[in-house]
Amino acid sequence: MATHSPVAGAPEIPEVEFTQEPTRREILKQLDRITASSLFRNSKRYPSLLRYIVDETLAGRADLLKERTLGTYVFGRTADYDTNLDPVVRISAGEVRKRIAQYYQSPGHEHDFRIEIPLGSYVPRFYRPLENGWNDVSSEEKRFSIAADDHDNLEVAFTLIEPSVPENGRRAAERALPEIRPSQSPLHLTAVYAMLVAVLAAWSVSALRVSLRSQLTPGEALFWGKMLHSKEPALIVLGVHSFDNQGNDISPLSHASRPQPQQTLLAAMTRSDMVHLSDLTSYGEIVRLLTSHTHSFRTQGAADTTLEQLRQGPFVLIGGFNNLWTERLSQELRFRLVTLNGRDNVIQDSQHPETIWSLDTTRSALANSRDYGVVSFFFDPETEQYVTLAAGIGKSGTEAAADFLTNEKDANAWFKTVQPQSRTNVQVVLSTDVIEGKHGPPHVIASYFW
Repeated sequence: MATHSPVAGAPEIPEVEFTQEPTRREILKQLDRITASSLFRNSKRYPSLLRYIVDETLAGRADLLKERTLGTYVFGRTADYDTNLDPVVRISAGEVRKRIAQYYQSPGHEHDFRIEIPLGSYVPRFYRPLENGWNDVSSEEKRFSIAADDHDNLEVAFTLIEPSVPENGRRAAERALPEIRPSQSPLHLTAVYAMLVAVLAAWSVSALRVSLRSQLTPGEALFWGKMLHSKEPALIVLGVHSFDNQGNDISPLSHASRPQPQQTLLAAMTRSDMVHLSDLTSYGEIVRLLTSHTHSFRTQGAADTTLEQLRQGPFVLIGGFNNLWTERLSQELRFRLVTLNGRDNVIQDSQHPETIWSLDTTRSALANSRDYGVVSFFFDPETEQYVTLAAGIGKSGTEAAADFLTNEKDANAWFKTVQPQSRTNVQVVLSTDVIEGKHGPPHVIASYFW
């Protein structure tokens, strides 16, 4: 039941019945339609969360829909998990809200009845669109939204709505509402001008961001377009070498598999995580590209990065055999980094296993040699995120991969020669000549799209 709030001193307008609650069957059918849409069907966690909260609400258990309960029953967390350190429920609920909004904004769903999750709650609401013209504002609604810099998460929005009111309702409203004239005081006008200036400033920032993003060349857009247009900050994951307090090397994989809860505070404090200077150089190039497009980012070492953190948004992996996530997430790709015979680090073509690219590590450090790297951009089903990867067999291979990713001329020249059509996943194998320890320009020797 919805009513108009009466104006002081005016006759009360009779209550108007706007909506009728949908039936359980209608709700479940609408739930099936939403979760079967392209916005949900390629994900596991978002449909699971939406179905759980709808089912619990229909079963009369809406009062149990709390963050910890959802974390336990939907995402498999322990009953005493720390919701501050693991915000999986809040992040997933925000993504579900966004995808539901996109669903109803797409053509053909304007008159579907609504399932929504109000902000600040995990209890869904179900309601029909308003009838008799009160809600039919799509042709009259004019919306102007300005998104300021992502660091502010600020949105300024104006919605001007002239609803199609039945004639008898319009006359009643005109009789009930007194005439309102705008104030002519200088203070009022000053406030209006200040608001307009703020709006124009925010619009300028937004326009600048769009302009910068539109300057991506086709080659750059292939590797960076998805990330730069995401609302989530990018996560840059650096490969590390870890040493214990005795100076013994801890491999990335064994460090990640350690039972962290049993680790002593002293051991954690005395562990040293070392980052290759070459990886830092690659990191600097990628940061330069992201900041030139005003895209925010976070940075972590691979050994301290969890799968849940990777699921929060698109991410970049820097480093090959020193980055456990590079090794883990690239194992199902065509060109992958593998160790043969327990000692030889190579790039292998999994479709033709006899094809490998290797680095001769027996040469003098200053002798001329050739290193290899791989650049990948793909949608990873385990994290449900887009991944950009720059990795080499040796340090020069990683630097060459990062150079290719961040040099618009290299990427675009290669892009023009391959014309990848509409395929969005790509891998490129590169070679680089190393002269006196310094890598040369990258050369594409193989590529694959899917």
